[in-house]
Amino acid sequence: MSHSGFTPFGKAVEVTLERLGLGAGLVHIIVHRVWAEVVGEEVARRSEPGLLRNGRLQVTVVDAVWLQQLTMLKPTILARLESHVGSQKVLDIFFTLGTLSFPAARPERTSRRRSDRPPPEMQMHHQEILRPVQDLECREVLARILKKAQEVD
Repeated sequence: MSHSGFTPFGKAVEVTLERLGLGAGLVHIIVHRVWAEVVGEEVARRSEPGLLRNGRLQVTVVDAVWLQQLTMLKPTILARLESHVGSQKVLDIFFTLGTLSFPAARPERTSRRRSDRPPPEMQMHHQEILRPVQDLECREVLARILKKAQEVD
């Protein structure tokens, strides 16, 4: 609560999403948005955060050398993530070798226009996050929030 007795809008949204069971989805989106800032552009071009379940974040890495490097940097990455998403949100990271979902967009950090649709994988993820929301109006508002959160600054 602020001194005026009002709850800041961001905090109210966070609390509401937690009550609806959608808090993990919001953290997941935030992790994706801040990943390059947390690990740096060089590492972000070679890694990609994936699923976040029960506080464990899966990160795909392009090769074994980077996997080893990121494994050694795990405590630092966790600390930086905590400063962006709050404590007790991302408790552990496990790295896997694989292919990045959006490799072409990584180096340029291009912005998407509002009218552009997110990639199919992200659309499916948004549907998964919104599935438990029964109220259609609330679902539409949350869908707009998710879309806006995915836009690259």
